[in-house]
Amino acid sequence: MREILLFIVLCASLTSQAMPHYELAYKLTGNGSMMMPDGKVDQFVQRPVLGGSFAVEFLPTGRWHCLQQWNNASIGVGATYLNLGNEAFLGSAIAAYGYMNQPFYNGEHFRIGIRPTIGLAAVTKTYRNTLPAEYAPYSIAQKDGKLVANWSIGSILNAYLTVDLYMDFPIKDGWEITLAGGWHHISNGSVMHPNAGYNMFGGELGLRYHPEVQSDNVQGTKGKPKRMTTKELHEEVTKPWAVEISATGGMKQNYYKDNINGMRFYGIATLKAAAYWVPVSIFRLGAGVDAFYDGYYSAVNDDYAAENPGAPVTYFDKTYLRTSDIKNCFRVGISIQPEFIIGHLTAGIHVGFYVFDPIKNIENKEEILTKHGGEPYNLGIFYPYDFSQASNKKDGWCYMQFVLKYHVLDNLFVQLGLKTHGVRAEFIDAGIGVAF
Repeated sequence: MREILLFIVLCASLTSQAMPHYELAYKLTGNGSMMMPDGKVDQFVQRPVLGGSFAVEFLPTGRWHCLQQWNNASIGVGATYLNLGNEAFLGSAIAAYGYMNQPFYNGEHFRIGIRPTIGLAAVTKTYRNTLPAEYAPYSIAQKDGKLVANWSIGSILNAYLTVDLYMDFPIKDGWEITLAGGWHHISNGSVMHPNAGYNMFGGELGLRYHPEVQSDNVQGTKGKPKRMTTKELHEEVTKPWAVEISATGGMKQNYYKDNINGMRFYGIATLKAAAYWVPVSIFRLGAGVDAFYDGYYSAVNDDYAAENPGAPVTYFDKTYLRTSDIKNCFRVGISIQPEFIIGHLTAGIHVGFYVFDPIKNIENKEEILTKHGGEPYNLGIFYPYDFSQASNKKDGWCYMQFVLKYHVLDNLFVQLGLKTHGVRAEFIDAGIGVAF
């Protein structure tokens, strides 16, 4: 405990000395949450998830115009330690992340808002180091109908995502009580399997300290930055229209059993072109064309391996892959792309539908064999399917992408994206783009 306190004091000291021209606040909280049931992690949960966090926040002084645009938001960097409730199978997690406090109400004696967080989390227990030695690698690993390995996490390093509702209550001389609660998630976006991930619902309670607080301003922001009006945000727009093209790529796994004969990864890629309307300096709305490549669909089901010598083999029976066909790897869609602008950073949720999708006609394998005589479907662009079961039955015609872009130059940006069908992540990709 003494070492932890010394570490926190050292971090606070270093940040205050290294960045004297920024106005900072420090936050120390205790964390508690409950694992949300998913059919895999449930039986391993013995007690609540408990831990603690330390964070440094950059406040919206005159140096941070992009934060004043967002009702005097603040940004922060932090670290969290979590005991996941079962030392043997779930272990612990350590996360490092960045976040943004976006206030709905920003008063002198009370603040409430939303806090999105993105970062990385390292976990101590995965499927691979909890599988008992007597079980074959990548087996289901059950005993008496119960799992005997952690089927929720396949990699040590994972993405860490949270969305919290927070409240701050100033007390005196820069001290505040802070509390928050919401959804917390740890997974690797299908880079390595198994990848059900951890979904937790919980919160934090602690103290926030702002050493530069002024007696006439309990928020402590020098000069008390004013909230910008919609008219002012509109007048800041210099280019009401923008066009962007981006290319991203990466790799993924699709099913844990596909690694029986060695770790198997598939290449993935995305090409996007979109036009954006920018009505105000903090928001834009786009529409675009998306082309996707997923190398997994060049594989064949294991029961057809003999008919396709040399083709990669998958043991996942969601898709009816009787022959290795490169055409199956490509999809094309049209999407609506709302994005929020925070200085050089944009964050958006792109929602689209496929106009070219050979996979829709070969899902679900069981249905095709039992109800359709083994012949592929011939579906149109839109067709009925259970969106909530997209991870198990059919991907469906709707896809989503969670996208972050950072403009390193006016016409050049780096991009990170997560593509999903329903709640199932298909892949994470990264790359670059150009703006016109």
